[in-house]
Amino acid sequence: MQFTHEQEPAIRSQARILKLVAFAGTGKTTTLVGYAQARPEARILYLCYNKSVEVAAKQKFPLNVTCKTAHGLAYGAIGKQYKRKLGNLRLTDIARAINSQNWEMVRSVQETLGNYLASADEKITLFHFPAEKLQNERMRRAADSIVEATRRLWAQMCDPNNHATPIPHDGYLKLWALSKPDLSTRFDIVLGDEAQDINPVIAGLLAQQAACGMGVVVCGDGHQMLYRFRGAVDALDAPWLANAEVHYLTQSFRFGPAAAHVANMLLHFKGERRQLAGLGQPTRIAKTLPTDLEHRAILCRTVVGVIEAALAEVEAGAKIFWVGGIEGYNLQDLEDLHALSKGKPDKIKGKKLLQDYPDYDHYKDVAFESQDPEMTRSVKIVEQYSKNLPELFAKLRRNAVTDELEASVTLSTAHRAKGLEWEAVQLAEDFSFEPFKPDNDPEAWVDEMNLLYVAATRAKQHLVVNSTVLEIMQEFVDRRDGRKPDVPLAFQKKAPAAA
Repeated sequence: MQFTHEQEPAIRSQARILKLVAFAGTGKTTTLVGYAQARPEARILYLCYNKSVEVAAKQKFPLNVTCKTAHGLAYGAIGKQYKRKLGNLRLTDIARAINSQNWEMVRSVQETLGNYLASADEKITLFHFPAEKLQNERMRRAADSIVEATRRLWAQMCDPNNHATPIPHDGYLKLWALSKPDLSTRFDIVLGDEAQDINPVIAGLLAQQAACGMGVVVCGDGHQMLYRFRGAVDALDAPWLANAEVHYLTQSFRFGPAAAHVANMLLHFKGERRQLAGLGQPTRIAKTLPTDLEHRAILCRTVVGVIEAALAEVEAGAKIFWVGGIEGYNLQDLEDLHALSKGKPDKIKGKKLLQDYPDYDHYKDVAFESQDPEMTRSVKIVEQYSKNLPELFAKLRRNAVTDELEASVTLSTAHRAKGLEWEAVQLAEDFSFEPFKPDNDPEAWVDEMNLLYVAATRAKQHLVVNSTVLEIMQEFVDRRDGRKPDVPLAFQKKAPAAA
């Protein structure tokens, strides 16, 4: 295979620690496959982001590469002893474990535990308590007791004989990481993909293998970091990579110059000075798609946006392919909650809902008091479509297809679209943040810009931009043409919350 002048040096590199910074559509996976093919005698571990990536990777990499998720490795080493108590840890499970009906406290314990599981730290401390809650005097007074309750919960989770308190998959992954595994007896090199979106646990595992003398290749694109809300960090900036040999991939063969120009406008405001080059077929940027297209993809910011787009499309008789599968958008859970709201327990398929919540008012109370985002989002959908939600969802299922070739429309969130591409892409209007608002939170602003960048770089031939991208494009042109000063964006820090 012919490699580009950017890919070839990375593939032939003799560095033990290598960092590959690959912009959208620039052949990152192709480069990693070439790297593995150039070392047929090496035992290489390709550490996959998730199971679907693992399945796809096994079809691309040569036989000297083992493709596994970190959870897969951890399950074989530790997780299998917990197979009888594996499961999601619900708020009601936590409430029983710590013996509390204070839902704000229960939610705080859940968040503290989540921060600990995602961290590289050995013990649960005040550091894992949600930082934003420390701005509130009442929560500061409760912080120590919440941390202690989290420690009790973790102890129950780690007990294989305690079947009352489930342990999620991230739990045994954490335990495996705490054991400081040395993979150098099984592998010579580890490839760490999507390094901009791994949590500190997995980042620590990569650093551990480097310390054990293994070759380590990390690759990713900081502008495609999407999972900060899950505790992800950009491992490309980790201190142990300070002396790594660095290579950049900036030539995209997915799209043409126009799409690359849109991407570069977005990246300009993030301070990126390297230019993404669009060397693929010409891409048309527009406000609407041609009417004669056989297929298009609609990318949304939220799950609610996907469902609302589906409801609109199904009215026109569209056959819809849902990225990740239709049930991955929690339709059954929403139908169960709708039945609960209507006082129809016999219609509920997931009986755990009835065990945890005797009625809908109790569910809403817990959602409100805990401010759990999934619960509050579910309440919004159920109440917005209260009149005929089951009938609407039944229609969505009838029009859903499992083979994308049969679909006229593909629907996805921007998060799920990462790594995918389509001929024609339309950006939905639910990317509704204000990019140039002075009081934007800096981290939240970066996250939203990253989502737009990922979504906009999925298109190959046609890209329909939304009003938010149009605003960014106009600002770029105004600055370029001198109508506005091209100065770095500055955001005001928010005042601490009142006690």
